[in-house]
Amino acid sequence: MSPRVKNIDRMLIKGFISPFVISFSIALFVLVMQTLWLYIDDIIGKGAGFFVILEFLLYLSISLIPMALPIGVLLAGVFLFGNLGENYELSSMKSAGISLLRIMRPIIIIGAIIGGLSWICSDYIIPRSNLKFLSRLHDLKRQKPTLSISEGVFNEDFYGYVIRIEKKSMDGMHIEKIQINDHSNPNSQTLILAKKGVMYVTNGGSF
Repeated sequence: MSPRVKNIDRMLIKGFISPFVISFSIALFVLVMQTLWLYIDDIIGKGAGFFVILEFLLYLSISLIPMALPIGVLLAGVFLFGNLGENYELSSMKSAGISLLRIMRPIIIIGAIIGGLSWICSDYIIPRSNLKFLSRLHDLKRQKPTLSISEGVFNEDFYGYVIRIEKKSMDGMHIEKIQINDHSNPNSQTLILAKKGVMYVTNGGSF
């Protein structure tokens, strides 16, 4: 391999990496925000701490990496070869006797490596990340039973009951001004009112 071709490979790799990192980061951010929106009611503004939210974002980011990688490769490739064509550098390389396939070879190799990393991430890392995310969300709800209940909103998460509370404390357990509509018996309905109450998870974790 001539030093000229080696320099071209270095130039192509260097021109590919920067737009790839930028486009991959933007794509990953958009995908994370889109997915986080599904869980925002369970996490944001319900007493979850800053580091807990960062932990959820980390797990979401890992699970969405294989979706962001192709977008990053596509945009980086379009940006790189678009610049080469605009500055007539691609034509100059072909005029020098270098085939288009040879010019694209370092980018193809990088794409294959990225594809292998995406496969490893999908097969080994993402299942563990999803398990951590769901188990952490479950643990958070166990530690703070009032997490799924919003103030001043009728909640129907509990089968047969509709619960409304006016205020809940930051400890995730104590609630005030409670209204419970008991629909568990289809033949009769009961309304329960209380000034204060406590929500907690049973020892076995079933209720």
